[in-house]
Amino acid sequence: MDKLDFLENFLPSSALFYIAYLFGFFLFGLLLIYLISKLKKEDAIENISKKLSIDELIKIAKNPKSTQKDLLFALMAFNEHFSIEQDKQKSFELFRLVLNHKNRNKALFDYFHGNILPKNLKFKDELDKLEKEALDRD
Repeated sequence: MDKLDFLENFLPSSALFYIAYLFGFFLFGLLLIYLISKLKKEDAIENISKKLSIDELIKIAKNPKSTQKDLLFALMAFNEHFSIEQDKQKSFELFRLVLNHKNRNKALFDYFHGNILPKNLKFKDELDKLEKEALDRD
């Protein structure tokens, strides 16, 4: 019984204080979970951007088993981390591979036309030509 008495000393004696104690413990737990998940997310983003290269995106686009989600990820990652000015030849190769992939869909063209094209107006004519060739391929 001495062990139980020892544990009871740490618990509040009133019901209201006990509820407040549990609520405080609950909030502390939520805060801890939130902070840990935020730290892990930041680490994951840093790891992706360190490992991510345009060559990796081209490998995704060249892979015949790449899904629509993989191809969309390649376009989104390019849009967030790279620009055409960095390497024009590889950028256009990536776009050509993604837009002509066997698993392409409308979402890829929508993203390309809605996000990549407006960001790179300097290359608008070449990008339009690439998009038109991919659409005419059907």
